[in-house]
Amino acid sequence: MDELTLLADRLLTAPIEVVGRFGDASNATLLVRMTDRAPRSLAELAEALGREPELDDLEPEDLAVYKPQRGERPLWDFPDGTLHRREVAAHEVSAALGWDQVPTTVLRTDAPFGVGSLQRYVAHDLEQHYFTLLEQGDTEVVAQLEAMVVFDALIENADRKAGHVLCAPGPPDRVWLIDHGVTFHTEPKLRTVAWELAGDEVPPRLLADVDRLREGLAGGFGARLATLLTEAEVLALEARVVTLLQQGTFPHPSVRHPYPWPLL
Repeated sequence: MDELTLLADRLLTAPIEVVGRFGDASNATLLVRMTDRAPRSLAELAEALGREPELDDLEPEDLAVYKPQRGERPLWDFPDGTLHRREVAAHEVSAALGWDQVPTTVLRTDAPFGVGSLQRYVAHDLEQHYFTLLEQGDTEVVAQLEAMVVFDALIENADRKAGHVLCAPGPPDRVWLIDHGVTFHTEPKLRTVAWELAGDEVPPRLLADVDRLREGLAGGFGARLATLLTEAEVLALEARVVTLLQQGTFPHPSVRHPYPWPLL
């Protein structure tokens, strides 16, 4: 099995323990630790350190972000209890495009607080976000940001904040995208900080990947997404794929308030 498959299997099966909670998240978002490779429990590690363990005391490859269904805040415009499935679906689409910008994310049924999404934790530069990366103008990073704009348009991302764009230091630097609970709506919802490219032509390399996604949606990949989304949501994704291929340009805003709040 390849590395990503092994990682997905580990996320699905490894015993996990809760490390802490992300206090600024609108829905319950927990940092957890996979203990299948950890020689000591958190309690044993705390005893050895003489204090509560901090993030730097833990191995990054053992960490994951867990979003339980029961911790989802109801929204007026999204069906209750579906945000965790949208997180998984976003990863699946990113992987199908071949971009792998969303950390490996699985649907975990036996987690401490019940079913939810479990996503690989990405160690990243806390000072970096969309605006800083765009300002620096690194060619490879900008190319990854262009792919992000296409990705968000396809999944109808209603909340692309600058802080949802992480940078794992390289070389080369790697852009990672997180927080995709409010995606895949059947109605226009695209809200993002990244409107600089609106109307510009999408690079052919990205369109070629989108065309392969179109083919996959007509076959087995579409059936796979249907286990996470409704039939109407999968059909809406297919329609957005076709529209982007026909127009060949980055989208313009189509909702009254096209920017998320807060921006970070």
